[in-house]
Amino acid sequence: MRRAWFFALFCLLIFSAAVVGETLPTLRFSLPPVLEALPIAFADAWGLFEEHGVDVELVGTTDNQTRSIAFSANKLDGMFVDVTRSIYDATTGSDVLITSTASLRPQTDSIGLAVLSPATHFGYETFEALIDSGQAISTIFRSDYEYVLDLYLQETLGMDARSVRTTYWNDTLQMAVWFGAQTLPSAMLPEPYISYISTYHPPDGQPIALNVLADLSSLGPLPTILVFQSSYVEENPAAVEAFYAAYVEAIERINTTPRDVLIDEGIDIALGLFFLGADRTTINQEVLDVLAIPYYELPSTLSQELYDSVGQWMLGKAYVYTLPEYDDIVDFQFIP
Repeated sequence: MRRAWFFALFCLLIFSAAVVGETLPTLRFSLPPVLEALPIAFADAWGLFEEHGVDVELVGTTDNQTRSIAFSANKLDGMFVDVTRSIYDATTGSDVLITSTASLRPQTDSIGLAVLSPATHFGYETFEALIDSGQAISTIFRSDYEYVLDLYLQETLGMDARSVRTTYWNDTLQMAVWFGAQTLPSAMLPEPYISYISTYHPPDGQPIALNVLADLSSLGPLPTILVFQSSYVEENPAAVEAFYAAYVEAIERINTTPRDVLIDEGIDIALGLFFLGADRTTINQEVLDVLAIPYYELPSTLSQELYDSVGQWMLGKAYVYTLPEYDDIVDFQFIP
């Protein structure tokens, strides 16, 4: 019996060494500047991908169109996108495979998504005042934000979305920068941009006073989608599995780390994701005090109901002319 036990232990050690020594291929993955992407950035900074045996190359791209082009050209193996973009990319010939959602639960009473206006420069105090003025709402083109805005206009206010002027952007960070410079009459922004813009101020200056024209938190943001090249998943399932293992570990670690520790460890990570080129030493304490740390949900499935709703909206906007079958572009095998 003792001899058999030693033999079993020896086999286990050999097997473990083989697994640890396995070299997984590089996984090129791109993140947008959204809160849902932070666990991936933390996983990279904490060395979790390396611990799980996968070499992840994070590609920082803030422009949605540029990210999709890189994905379609096989310059990326995976990426974070919204539901709208995943559908659009699938219809344009990209090798899209939706593997899970990435969602978060914001703190109580915090605003997750809103239409904002600079109070001093433009002075619009209500959404109706902005619409009556004929000024445009800045939002992201062909995106979940635009879907939520149309939903709000049509179902909440009973308005024809086509009657409201919009200015389209492809880059949330760029839009936030221009809005922060008070050159836009309004913009549709998520956290952490709302907190950052409303509290950041230069030395001896004052932060921008913002008017919240519409709190859209009950409608969005929609969950972000983790998309991989289906060919990459088929050829490298172990790499994708290791990626998810590190991702889940990062989520669990974030959710159990005290806020002050997380802010201290993560401010540079967050600045690199949301505010490229920003200097930590110039961030005033007020910004750090108000930054809301959400609770990150574990990866989950994208419901067909949401997929169909966004897809029908895209058909109505003539953003796509056919809708890929849900079952043809989803594979949730890596969800723990």
